[in-house]
Amino acid sequence: MAKTGDGESLGTAEGAVLGRASHTLHAENPVLRDTWAIELLGNATRALARDPENDAKVRAASGIDFRLILAVGMGALRYAEDEVERCVDGGIDQYVVLGAGFDTFALRRDDLADRLRVFEVDFPDVQALKRRRIEAAGRAPAQIPTFVPVDFESTKVSDALPSAGFDPTRRSVWSWMNTIPYVSVEATEATLADVRTLMTPGSRLCLNYQGKVRLTPAQADYLGRIGMTTREGGEPWVSSWLPERFEEVVAERGFDLVEHATEADLNERYYAGRADGLFAGVPSRLVTLEAAG
Repeated sequence: MAKTGDGESLGTAEGAVLGRASHTLHAENPVLRDTWAIELLGNATRALARDPENDAKVRAASGIDFRLILAVGMGALRYAEDEVERCVDGGIDQYVVLGAGFDTFALRRDDLADRLRVFEVDFPDVQALKRRRIEAAGRAPAQIPTFVPVDFESTKVSDALPSAGFDPTRRSVWSWMNTIPYVSVEATEATLADVRTLMTPGSRLCLNYQGKVRLTPAQADYLGRIGMTTREGGEPWVSSWLPERFEEVVAERGFDLVEHATEADLNERYYAGRADGLFAGVPSRLVTLEAAG
């Protein structure tokens, strides 16, 4: 399971925020312009984000190009954000971020703050750490999300979200990005079934997961090294899925499949023609679902 925000560290999630902050500060054309990411970093990682040579230093020291997986994570967030924008244009005014971690959508999207209420679902200690860093930022966010504390392995989202002000009788848009590999298959299936009970027909959910697909030798080696890093940090990947089985699972739980995209789609949409060569370099599956009528 991913780090739960113990102390002042968020584990690999801190690295993801660092990557988004560095990308926003130094990339010529950011795929995701995350202007709040740097505010949520600890002092040490904030200094790293401001160093334009940090990525090169990390590659030299570790022998691992973390940009290949960072691009998947950032692309997934952009994928979800594009869908949220479409849903807001269609009249939806509730957005639920599952496993939100240090997601910054609510903090930076002042263009949508008066049209969209954001609910963030995650471990309570993650949320406490995030609150502290928001308060220390010295700048006002577009909105403070409604924090909904939940442990996906033991707590139902449906037991917590309505009491926080979420209205299940109105359409909503949801995202569950960059988290499912850290959640067991059983808890993932249970959470999908549970959140479906809160989604009136026409509501949408975007998520990504680790697919059991054929790998090139280079991909297998790379994922093996990344997986070892996460295990050593106490955050092992615990689930992956055959794409056809995942489609069966979501259909069994009352979802219509709108899109089942891959890292190739991410590269075509967000990374084509980049001068810095950034691209999604590992297999990923991205899904848009709609609550069936």
